[in-house]
Amino acid sequence: MPEAEEDSVTEDRDAVRSDTAARPWPAIGWVRRLGPAILVVLLLVAAGTVATVRDRGGSVTGGQATSGGSGGSAAGIAVTYQRARSAGRTADYNWGPGCDTSTGRLKLPMVGAPPCVAVSTKPNGGATWSGVTATTITVVYYVPAPGGLTTALASATDSTQATSATVQAFTAMFNRIIPLNGRKVVVVPFQATGGSDDPVAGRADAISVAQDLHAFASLGGPQQTSAYADELARLHVLCLACGLSVPYSGYQQDAPYLWGALPSPDTLLTDALQLVVSQLLGKDAVYAGETSMRHRKRTFAMVHYDQNPPIYGALDQKLTREFASTKLRLVDNESYLLDLAELPQEAATIAAHLKASNATTVIFAGDPIMPIYLTKAAAAIGYYPEWVITGTVLTDTSTLARLYDQKEWAHAFGISSLPVPVPPSQAQARTLYEWYYGKAPAASKTASLILEPIELMFVGAELAGADLTPTTFQQGLFHMPPTTGGPTAPRIGFGPNGPPPLPAYSSPADFTLIWWDATAKGVDEEGAYGTGMYRYVDGGKRHAAGKPVSGTVPFFVRAGSVTGYATPPPGSRPPSYPPWPGSPAANM
Repeated sequence: MPEAEEDSVTEDRDAVRSDTAARPWPAIGWVRRLGPAILVVLLLVAAGTVATVRDRGGSVTGGQATSGGSGGSAAGIAVTYQRARSAGRTADYNWGPGCDTSTGRLKLPMVGAPPCVAVSTKPNGGATWSGVTATTITVVYYVPAPGGLTTALASATDSTQATSATVQAFTAMFNRIIPLNGRKVVVVPFQATGGSDDPVAGRADAISVAQDLHAFASLGGPQQTSAYADELARLHVLCLACGLSVPYSGYQQDAPYLWGALPSPDTLLTDALQLVVSQLLGKDAVYAGETSMRHRKRTFAMVHYDQNPPIYGALDQKLTREFASTKLRLVDNESYLLDLAELPQEAATIAAHLKASNATTVIFAGDPIMPIYLTKAAAAIGYYPEWVITGTVLTDTSTLARLYDQKEWAHAFGISSLPVPVPPSQAQARTLYEWYYGKAPAASKTASLILEPIELMFVGAELAGADLTPTTFQQGLFHMPPTTGGPTAPRIGFGPNGPPPLPAYSSPADFTLIWWDATAKGVDEEGAYGTGMYRYVDGGKRHAAGKPVSGTVPFFVRAGSVTGYATPPPGSRPPSYPPWPGSPAANM
């Protein structure tokens, strides 16, 4: 029977012994896109913000933007208030009535609102790219096909009609607020013809989007195959929020067309393994459920998901090089495929292997469904190790963790890139919608998911300037000022100010430290009151991605931790503005 444990990590005594693992970790595999499961993770996120990046230079002269690199030239893209201020030239430009010059951002009640750009007095470049005319920018909103996880998770999502209405409403709002050099974004729903794991259908759908609909960008795509995003990149069409679990090599391959809404596996695994090395390696397994383990030096195992064939060899090699100087070794490494029908049996087999390996500490780097089966299988055979959370999607949300075996997960701790949750009524997507429309969005469950790629599309187009192309879109985001960080508002940035590896095509650029309190009561990310909550160390303090956490982390210490905030705390609160002139809320 596992026991509660709130002691801090003991002092380092000696190096962990070598073991039989051939290398520090397995050929780490990830389902590149977890399909509709990914949809749930974003609806659980309490606040949606857009990726932004700071401008490093002061020049605001004209010229042509370049692609690639860690930042590229800012020439040729729109002039932001921050760039002009750095050059001492804010008085040289007209910033329009919607600009708050005290912040350099538009007057929207958002943490990290879109930046102010100088009002252009010249006509735009006309038809600068496929899907772009002098008056419109055509984008598609990808609608997944029914079946599989889409059907399984239907109760956690909104109806197609509610989703479509909310997509169009957010688009109409931004068309009124964000200046696009005389252009308006036109969103066309696109119904997928195949499942989220069908590469043939994904490739065919991408061709239809590019050649039949002549889209400039796709908002979302199938999540269990890279074929759609890869084909769009080949056809020079952007894919936004399509890269939620793509390794950095995938972003490099498809640049500047692919953009993600969560950190890449490279970022998550590096941060998690740095935490293991700095906080756990060579020390006793004091957080284990089994009393006998707490006086043993930690031995590590990893459980991860994969595709067939594996696709993450480059990431494995990279991590091997980065951690070669440590003594981190695995006594067991286990992989599995995300097949719902096979997960129970796979979980039972993996649990038996973990117990036989005598691992005290299991690093879990898999999907959010496997722990439902794996923790129950481990408990069934009396195996209660430490569980290290790496921040992979949904495993770091209380909504899903309540479904895991609580005697097992009471010994889970690690990192999360997600914000500390606030009540759904305080989520930024909802408060923004209510600020403009005076009522809640039709898609109340998935408003945050819907907002993120739409906002990213508008901000990238805004910063690209008069000559909108994928290259100027990239350079605009690479030269954006980053959002301010905070417990409920992660630091969002692309390019040189995103999370490493750089330049970043996904975000956030920071993370927080969490542990599972199986006895805490409260409201989860979906607003359901219940028992079991993640606790956020030091009030949800954020740590920069790519940098080791200093000092001893007080895991399993309630003092100073939080399970959520009733309202965003100072530093994470959006500014307050009256409703936008001419908006439905302003006319009420």
